[in-house]
This record gives sequence, structure tokens and C-alpha cells, in this order.
Amino acid sequence: MATMKAFANFIKSGIVTTLHVVGEPASIGGNQFLAAFDELGMDVTRHTFGDEDEVTTTATCLKSALTNEPRINETLIRVDESKTYVITDVQSDVQSYTITLRVKNG
Repeated sequence: MATMKAFANFIKSGIVTTLHVVGEPASIGGNQFLAAFDELGMDVTRHTFGDEDEVTTTATCLKSALTNEPRINETLIRVDESKTYVITDVQSDVQSYTITLRVKNG
């Protein structure tokens, strides 16, 4: 049991260090926290009247920084860039959440 706790603390320490270097303020509801953002790629959907592109972004944050687990269709705000995203997926591990996002239109 002590080994698992040491592993969890090691992981948390690495995430905290990373967030202090590359993290940006973000918020879900009234809960503000640091998250590391990664612009992953772009999906292009072909429609009869033109193409639609969508950039997929992920945000990684500490579980302990959030009051509740993020939920699909909740809004996340990237504070420094004033960008609003919709949460499309949430993955969790021992110490963090990886949140998949798409830019909210209009």
C-alpha cells in the first residue's frame, strides 16, 4: 500500500511541476484551476454546402484542483485567451483528468 501511495505522490508531483511551467488558468463553472492545453488536430467534415473543420484540444489538470469531475457538455473557459470550449470527453487516472474539448461556436 505504501508503494502505491508513493507512486501517486510521484505522479502528482510531476503534474504539479508541469502545470507550474506550462499551465494556464481555466475554469469550469466557478471553479478556477491550472490546466495544460494541447491543440491536437483538426477534423474536417464534408457537407453538401461546404466543409466544416473542428480543432480538437485537450486540457490536463489535477483532480484535486476541481470540486467535481468534469462532465460532457459542460463549458470550460481558457481564461488567458478568452476561449470557450465544450467538453466532449473526460478521462481520469490516479491524479489527473484529461479533458477533450471543442471550441464553442456562437
